[in-house]
Amino acid sequence: MKRNQLIRSVLLAWVISLTPFYGSAAPIDYELVDIYGENKQISDYQGRLLFVNFWATWCGPCIREIPDLIEFRNTFGDRIEVIGIAFEKTPVDQIRDFAEELNINYPVLLIGDQPLIPMEPLKGLPSTFVLSSTGELLKTHIGPVTANQLERWLLELDAQVEN
Repeated sequence: MKRNQLIRSVLLAWVISLTPFYGSAAPIDYELVDIYGENKQISDYQGRLLFVNFWATWCGPCIREIPDLIEFRNTFGDRIEVIGIAFEKTPVDQIRDFAEELNINYPVLLIGDQPLIPMEPLKGLPSTFVLSSTGELLKTHIGPVTANQLERWLLELDAQVEN
């Protein structure tokens, strides 16, 4: 009896350890407006891994990670897409000017009025979420990211798909 409980406990711990990569089996899809006024849906980017980054113009760590997000997209843009979601109610022209000044090379969407569950409520900024090519939540991260860190995640996800 105790052996069965131990096995169950070990299996449960193993399953829990996988949750950063297998957080949600249901595809995520939302419609948001980009900084140019066009409606975009998360499903518009299906077919590639999607790195969704919540940020704000007033957030120092968010601003410092933008060059890494740009570099990551430049390096792996044939396999992935990065989307920035401006998590603020700053006038859109200011967000657009900010994005253009930083030469952001990925789509920047504006946060809407409804929470983007399961990504929200956010626990902090910046926050990055990785979605599968079919829109399933694979990974969540609170805090700034680097291009090297994003590349490691990509390699880890590739290894999981191969196994």
